[in-house]
Amino acid sequence: MKSHYRIASLAAVAAACVTLLPAQGKVPPAKNPAGSDATAAGGRVTPARPPVRQGSSAIRKQPKLPPNSWFPVTELDLGTFFGSQKAVGRFEFENPTGEEILWRGLQGSCTCAKAVIRIGDRTYELTSKPRPNELVRINKSGTGPERERVRQIAIGPNEKGEVEVHLEIPNVPGPRQAHLDVHTTDDNLSQFKLRWSGKSAKLFMITPSEINLNKMTWNETREFTVNVTSPLNPDFNITGMTGGSEAFDVKWDKKLENGRATWTIHGKYGPVGTDVAGGGVLKFSTDVRGATQFSVRVMALVQGPLEIKPGGFVPLGMIRRGKAATKQVVFQPNDGTKIEASKLTFEKLTIGAEFVKASCRNDGNNLVVEIAIADSAPRGLLKGDLVVDLKHPIVKQKRIMFNGFVR
Repeated sequence: MKSHYRIASLAAVAAACVTLLPAQGKVPPAKNPAGSDATAAGGRVTPARPPVRQGSSAIRKQPKLPPNSWFPVTELDLGTFFGSQKAVGRFEFENPTGEEILWRGLQGSCTCAKAVIRIGDRTYELTSKPRPNELVRINKSGTGPERERVRQIAIGPNEKGEVEVHLEIPNVPGPRQAHLDVHTTDDNLSQFKLRWSGKSAKLFMITPSEINLNKMTWNETREFTVNVTSPLNPDFNITGMTGGSEAFDVKWDKKLENGRATWTIHGKYGPVGTDVAGGGVLKFSTDVRGATQFSVRVMALVQGPLEIKPGGFVPLGMIRRGKAATKQVVFQPNDGTKIEASKLTFEKLTIGAEFVKASCRNDGNNLVVEIAIADSAPRGLLKGDLVVDLKHPIVKQKRIMFNGFVR
């Protein structure tokens, strides 16, 4: 009898399944493995479009936050910024209840640089650095700790205040958004969110963004060209330039097509005339937004008229008491000029001048300077500067620092 009951049950289940199928042989829409709807066409299943990921440079479209019983405004657009800046906005609020309400569990997004809550004479700060979402009370009374960590904020009945929010705008074009989530003891508003955003834009498009003249000698000249446009101000003017050095010769001209200006900067760099690091930053003033400037960075690795080996600092190391010690410094020209010294002078010595001597000689075009420490030098720290006056058309003086220890 039990087998008959089992057969009858299976038959009933099969009948129920048949009644659930659509009429006229239609097949219900399939589901993709992720559970999203898909359509069957031509025997192939087309999956639903995957959700858009929210990155740091792209903000997913979100519905605007509505006001609530505490905040008449819960979302702010802080505007458009040019370059790396810090944007600031303010949300005003009022406790609509007749009792004290606590704000707890304040959580700012990773893009929330800082949130400052002011209620009467009390100030609280929620920061993301050095610890994320650290809530502190700022003590302005002068007694006790200046910053005291707290877990919650108390807002009295009908008390008013403001939340000042900060957003770091990077020097990368695109939108930037931050938010703050707060839990409360208000039964009518147990949780609320504040959201603010800003946009970074380039006021000027500079091509190329920087100039690299690579390695060059001190008496060499190299040219460069830069084109500048403004996406937000099609027609603008360059009104002046500062920065750089006497080694730069810079001119600029304007070309206007269809109401859009393109400025071309023509520059020459060199000869440098000395053994400097090379390059510089040229700052151009414009008539855009109150004389806004843009910069052109020019990099160059300049080989000066001479090289000093081992360098401008000479370590003497440990010197044994009763034994003389010497160190040589070689001045090597890069342009074929013979290097000669007109005077050698010690400055800033920590021991008597009678214990330290300097001499020089020529080895071809090279100048060899020798620092000699007498065997009678007293124990202790030994350091100073050797100033070398040179007979050279460009480099007139070099300073060699040295130190050691006599024991």
